[in-house]
Amino acid sequence: MQAQTRYHPDAEQLALAGTIEESLDSLVPVARLHSSHEESADAWASLRDLGVFGISVDEAQGGSGLGAVEEALIVMGLGRRLVSPAVLATIGAGPALVATGNADKNVAAAYRRGQRTVMVEESQASVILVRDGDRAALYERERAQSRSIDRRLWLAGLSEIETPRDLIAELDARDLLRLRLIDAAALAGMAAAALDMAVAYAGIREQFGRPIGTFQAIKHHCANMAMAARCARDQTSFAAVALDDDRDDAALQVECALLVAGQAALDNAGTNIQIHGGIGFSDEADPHLFLKRAQLQLAIAGGLEATNERIVDLPANW
Repeated sequence: MQAQTRYHPDAEQLALAGTIEESLDSLVPVARLHSSHEESADAWASLRDLGVFGISVDEAQGGSGLGAVEEALIVMGLGRRLVSPAVLATIGAGPALVATGNADKNVAAAYRRGQRTVMVEESQASVILVRDGDRAALYERERAQSRSIDRRLWLAGLSEIETPRDLIAELDARDLLRLRLIDAAALAGMAAAALDMAVAYAGIREQFGRPIGTFQAIKHHCANMAMAARCARDQTSFAAVALDDDRDDAALQVECALLVAGQAALDNAGTNIQIHGGIGFSDEADPHLFLKRAQLQLAIAGGLEATNERIVDLPANW
């Protein structure tokens, strides 16, 4: 009898992710980003104690031994709280770190465009994950010379670094797919959080004597945001199931997830700012944080245009 094809996470997987997410509000509240763009040492330690960095690491090697589905669901929760790219890079590099004896190290995220390598600064990281098209590799950070590019516009400190030479490991094909699924999951979480923020604000902000959420134009905005967030979550969880089930179309589903979730994160973050009005652009408010973090995460992942090109090319290969 042929096994039934799965399309969604099961109840046990959802419950596990929900249990972990309950701890995240106190560990990494969004408000923390107004005082620092990096995660604190306490946050890193708490996330490590929670097992976030060993989700996909074998139990025999000290990890949780879970699959792509659990990892994606947990990362969605982290994305909702705008965790730093370094946290996501450390999750993605988990198996490679363990295999090379670096399980306790934190990883800074970096990407290469042409002859330029850009790193998202993270003082708690001693390893760099450099992404370059269809390749990603881990390097020692110690001797990597850097030059500051920006410390204000991208909700992170960005530095241009010399091409690292102290190679630790290259990610294999499966871990590269996991890494892109992690990107998609984080962006799906951002899209959902922007929706929740917009709906909450529309319910309390009054104009002409009633909440702006009662106006048809705002309702339409929120409905479109809800559809975008739901599509991002469903496509990402579907891709995670495909990856766990070793389906032939897993790579295609992952790329589709990144495209759908990336667009949803950008659109919802922008609409959330619009619904908030002038305060959405203000430094002390939260809405602009989501747009900046979504833009940065997409830059690290290679951008939506490159993702779309991958999707066009993939059907001939699977």
